[in-house]
Amino acid sequence: MGELCGKCTRDVTRKASRIGRLVAIVTTLLVVGYLILNLRAVAPASQTTARTVGAVAAVAWYVLTFRIVQRITLEWLKSRRR
Repeated sequence: MGELCGKCTRDVTRKASRIGRLVAIVTTLLVVGYLILNLRAVAPASQTTARTVGAVAAVAWYVLTFRIVQRITLEWLKSRRR
């Protein structure tokens, strides 16, 4: 009682995932652009390490942003459907 039906739950989950993916991609591209601009100033001896750390940071940013936005959107969409 008070819960969404199976079809509605799948629809809401799919929409939340789509929105989460879109937000994560856009914000990750902005972070990567920022990293590219700022990694130019790193000393040549440290560039490999800086690029590796930047790549790991960008991947972590994508994953965390996707999960956070997906969850917030999922809860928001569920509350609107009730």
